[in-house]
Amino acid sequence: MLSQLLFTIPNLYDAIWLGKLGAGAQSAAGLATAVRVTMISVLMALSGASGAVVARYVGAKDRENADLATLQGVLLMLVASGSLGAIGFIFAGPLMRLAGADAEVFPLAVRYARILFAGLIAMEMVPSVGGMVSTAGVPRLRLTMMSWTLGTMLIAEPLLVNALGLEGAVLALVSAHVAGTVWGLGALLSGRMAVRIDVHNLRLDFPMMWRILRITLPAILQRGIPNFGMSVLMRFISAYGAETLAAWVVVTRVFSLAQVPGMGVSQVTAAMVGQNLGARRPQRAEQSVRLIAHAVTGVTTLILVGLMLFAPSAMSLFTQDVVSIATGAYIIRLLSVGYLAQALTAVFDSALSGAGNTVSPMLINMVLWTIQLPLAYMLSRVAGMNADGIWLALLLVWLAQTGLIWKRYRRGDWKQWQI
Repeated sequence: MLSQLLFTIPNLYDAIWLGKLGAGAQSAAGLATAVRVTMISVLMALSGASGAVVARYVGAKDRENADLATLQGVLLMLVASGSLGAIGFIFAGPLMRLAGADAEVFPLAVRYARILFAGLIAMEMVPSVGGMVSTAGVPRLRLTMMSWTLGTMLIAEPLLVNALGLEGAVLALVSAHVAGTVWGLGALLSGRMAVRIDVHNLRLDFPMMWRILRITLPAILQRGIPNFGMSVLMRFISAYGAETLAAWVVVTRVFSLAQVPGMGVSQVTAAMVGQNLGARRPQRAEQSVRLIAHAVTGVTTLILVGLMLFAPSAMSLFTQDVVSIATGAYIIRLLSVGYLAQALTAVFDSALSGAGNTVSPMLINMVLWTIQLPLAYMLSRVAGMNADGIWLALLLVWLAQTGLIWKRYRRGDWKQWQI
């Protein structure tokens, strides 16, 4: 939970400094980040899949294969993040146009995106490696990586923003993650963690890589479809002006902070399921999921109620634009129930993924996003609801997603899933 909080704070801190640069800077960063999140679906999938494999070996007390799986996961992440970073850097202009950048925001978004993608390896190794090792039952590695990231960010961002403006903001974000990545990989190489990168066994192991990739491939679609869908929605939202887009960007960051306790607890699910199945204790795995779901519901509900009550104050921390504050407060109050549903979805998603079943969440996401995008378009454009139609479509589909993934989890066949 602490590492999830530290993962969120740099983005919020970045939003505060971007807010000082105006709505255009917020919108530019939001568009570039949306494209990045879509592209890094591969890294999200690799992190979850690697963690599921490592957790099984940890649960079975097979240290040698746990270490080998850790190494192969890191190698796959390095190759994937480096390749995606190169693509994003080269095609930054076309990607920002596809994301919906208008004439005012486009040059800002391209400048921001090129630096962001140039540093993509560092940006993604912190959450990806940290997530993988947390699933193996070593959450303190991610916590310490994020501590280094946050500490660097707190110092670098004011200095670089004041000196370089928009470029300074993204340079601070990248350099902070460089610090976290260097520390994390050093810790794995040192052997101080429960899993490690063994310098005497540095090799490519294709059977182990395939074991990871077999889980990763459906998970790419599982993560990628909603991420791509959100990028398309960003394009829809951008049609209603920079203030509305800036409000949405800030709202997503505010909600990311509100979801920290729930998401932090839900991330334990994959570790509890993977390790208990590895130890042949499926009933204990199921009990863990039930307790986590109850905890996430209670904590997230309390936080979201408080956020609804103080929504304008929360928005004013990140922007001084009156229109953006009012729009953002309205969105927060409308979508809070949907974000509670998303927190529960994360629990059951992690349970299935921790068992190695990434196919079911993938299919659910595919079905729902074939509905969500047309629904958002119909409600906003055809029915004349404008941006309200987009928020309503999000809410309806998030609720449906929670119901479907809970029903799939309740079937219980994940307890016999083989990796």
